[in-house]
Amino acid sequence: MRLHNLKDAGTLLPQWAVPCLLNVGFLGLYVLAVYSYGSKPSDEVASACTAAILLSLVIATLLLVREIVVAQSGDVARAVGKGVVSALNLSWAITCLSFLCYISWAPAAEYVAGNVGLVATGVGALALVVAGSYIAFPSKTPDVPDATNSQALTAVAGIKQSVAQMPTFQVTVADLTRLLAHQAGRAIGYAGSNVLFDDTFSLELDVNNRVAKVYSNTNLVWTADFMYWRLHMLMMGSAAEQVLTGSSSQAALDDLTSFDELAAKYLMLGHDRTFNATPANIHEAQIKASRITMLRRSVYDRCHAACLVNQKVLIELVKLMRTRSVLTYGDIRGHLDRVEMPDGFPVARFDDDEILRKALLTHDEHDEVTLEGTFEQAHVDQESSDRTTNQNAPQPSHASVRSREKGDAANEEDVGFSTITA
Repeated sequence: MRLHNLKDAGTLLPQWAVPCLLNVGFLGLYVLAVYSYGSKPSDEVASACTAAILLSLVIATLLLVREIVVAQSGDVARAVGKGVVSALNLSWAITCLSFLCYISWAPAAEYVAGNVGLVATGVGALALVVAGSYIAFPSKTPDVPDATNSQALTAVAGIKQSVAQMPTFQVTVADLTRLLAHQAGRAIGYAGSNVLFDDTFSLELDVNNRVAKVYSNTNLVWTADFMYWRLHMLMMGSAAEQVLTGSSSQAALDDLTSFDELAAKYLMLGHDRTFNATPANIHEAQIKASRITMLRRSVYDRCHAACLVNQKVLIELVKLMRTRSVLTYGDIRGHLDRVEMPDGFPVARFDDDEILRKALLTHDEHDEVTLEGTFEQAHVDQESSDRTTNQNAPQPSHASVRSREKGDAANEEDVGFSTITA
């Protein structure tokens, strides 16, 4: 028997299920008490309890209608669910109080009638205690808004805060040098990748909180290649810290824990991208643990070798991060071009065979367009058009050229003859 299935089934129930069961239960108990309870209260008390239950049903219906009426366009379904839950909670609470009042009114009245002095003493003592508590603990003074809050912008009614972007990788280290080493190690792990864009990739460093974050879209892809690459990225920070500082910090243990969780999913990844992470027996669990250990060793050795080869690049990135808290792909592109990864190190790349992704990832580089460049280009175009016009103009034939030369020669002879005659 798997009793934890009952717990999982309870989480799958709708929110109105429990209030509905409580409402039906207390209403049934009240009806049972009306027809079979011995110590019934007076007619006035019984009528008041019944009227309270009926009034609660009316108020619950009005609450449901109000939630539906004031709901904005597109939020009707959510408003119906919220209204049903609120109405049922109000109904079962009033029904419960009416039931308790119905069954306890007669015994309580009988006890008070038989012990008037004791009840009066208790009421007086309770009143004195409440008065003393009120005097000893004065009410809290209202919070006076400071100048900054009074000058703050007022949000529009109904505005919703946007969901914060979750970092792909994050590490917290008290030592700033180790923190920068972690960030630099993970930065060179993106070498050769085609998923880096300035609007989606950034390296952010919070010096005050000693937190380093890496933002990218690689955590949205759950394929075997990307999971294998993320396994290396979890070890790149610890490997870079070991190479640059000669020791490891507590953050390395956190990376190992995250590595084991991701490695378990990677080893149990099916062809349909589903996970079967629950071992069938103890032997399968032992085999799985041994495979994770071997995978961790091989990945760390590969990451350590990559950090050793690119130690100079790591040092340059650490120096750059000391002066700038946020880096984009354009800031570290020159460093990534000089990174040399060992054989077998994975690369985070989209599938280039798909036409759509290839079209989306193709970015043609164009020169910056300025007014001066526009005028120069127009002048060049004018010269080229004039040259083309001259080339396309009709050229005189060789016969016409020869006839023109003969005519010029004849004219020269006539001029010479006339000169001699004269």
